[in-house]
Amino acid sequence: MSQRVRVVLVTSLALAGAGLGGAADAYKPSEATLELYKAKCQQCHMADGNSPLEPLNFADAKWIHGDKVEDLAKVISEGAPGTAMLPFKSQLTPEEIQALARYVRSFDPTPLKDVKTSGAAKKAKPTAAKAPTGKPAKTPKGE
Repeated sequence: MSQRVRVVLVTSLALAGAGLGGAADAYKPSEATLELYKAKCQQCHMADGNSPLEPLNFADAKWIHGDKVEDLAKVISEGAPGTAMLPFKSQLTPEEIQALARYVRSFDPTPLKDVKTSGAAKKAKPTAAKAPTGKPAKTPKGE
């Protein structure tokens, strides 16, 4: 195998592998964020986010309160009523909350969904136009 073919092959494999890493490879937390997670989150959610209790698990792609960083930041800040998740807005700065939310989301190997195609933002199937009477609107001939 020629040197050029090997370089192309290795580069292709590296790029393909980079795409397989998902959200976990996208964010590298600071030491301060790691320390915060250890002090505030790890006891319930485990060091790797893979808690044996499903509602506390960050690695199983089952998000109860939303899977976006903003959703997670809101839960960290305000807590989750009716659960053991208490609010941390009085203990952490908005920047610390945002960093923790990004770190927590990185435990999930599935990539974030495109905002345009997730949840209520999904495009509705086109439907025929209706006249005010509820009957399909007539289209002029030739259109």
